[in-house]
Parts: sequence; structure tokens; C-alpha cells
Amino acid sequence: MSTLQVENLIGPTSGSNANKVIIPSGQTLDASNGFVAPAGSVIQSVLWKMTPVEKSTSSTWAVTTFPTIANTYVVETYNFTKKYSNSKVHATVSGHVDHLNASGSPSIVALIEKSNYPTSETFMGAAYRHVRVHQDEPLTYAFSGEDAVAGINKQYSICCHSHADVMRFGRPASGTNASHVFTILLQEIAQ
Repeated sequence: MSTLQVENLIGPTSGSNANKVIIPSGQTLDASNGFVAPAGSVIQSVLWKMTPVEKSTSSTWAVTTFPTIANTYVVETYNFTKKYSNSKVHATVSGHVDHLNASGSPSIVALIEKSNYPTSETFMGAAYRHVRVHQDEPLTYAFSGEDAVAGINKQYSICCHSHADVMRFGRPASGTNASHVFTILLQEIAQ
């Protein structure tokens, strides 16, 4: 194997392929050890599938309350290692939640980045429901959010609270059900 060392690669300055460097069909450019992704590119994508769980949500919750780590219940936390400190992380959250003893109960599911908690936390997004059904009648909570705070090691927590007694993530009252999933798509985005 031989090595070609160059400082710059440039394409022709005119013609149909002006200012292009073309890799021929059947060939691959491996830049995995030194690629700089253009702004807006997805650097990595991870699908976090939450473990089905039942979470007690004793006490009250009001629609006007802003969710924080301190005033919600942490359901599950995911450790995410970014490739670049200055990149953003976009999250898409969607899943089924079943409730116990809900009768017009304000309920919320939020995503919070907490790697610097209790010094600071980053609210990424939330979904609110005024729940009137419960016991094997799961509702979908769906929202998205962004973490633009620098850092490599991130801890994302799904948090919840409800005026109902219990919130069941990814499972109904009667036990597990493979169709009642709760997932979070995390995507690191180049700046």
C-alpha cells in the first residue's frame, strides 16, 4: 500500500464538474479518523428504548408548574457521549404512558439534561396531558427538544409528574406489552 500526501485537493475550475473532487463509483473515501462534518449534519444517532416501569407520582401537579429535576420524578437516565463538545443534541421523545386513578389529572413528561446537577440542568422539552382515562388506556406523550450546551458526557433523564397516583411507561396496568414502547431518539448535530 502506498501513501499520497497532499495539503489540498481541488477540482477543476470550469466545466460540468467545476470545484468538485469526485470519488468514482465503487470507491469509498474513508475519513473516519479526521472528518469534519458540515454544520447541520448528523454525527451520531442513538435510539434509547426505556425499560417498562411503573412510577409513583404522589402529590399534586399543576399545569402552570415548570418541570425541573427537583419537582419531578426521574423515571430513567441515559448516558450519552458526544463526539464533539460544541455540537448540539436533538431529541425526539414518543411513547405510551398508562395512568392510575386519573380523573382530569394534570400530567407531564419532560426530558432534562442533568450532567451538572444540582449546579445546573438543561430543560429540553415536555409534553402535558390533562388525563381523564386510566387503567389499560395508555396515552401518547410526544415532543422534541435541543441541548446546545457544550460538553462531551451528557446525562439525559426522562422525568414525570401527575396528579394521578401512578404513571406507567411502556407498559399497561396489566403488565408488559411489546406495543406499548417509550423511546427517545438522540441525534448529535454538527455546529
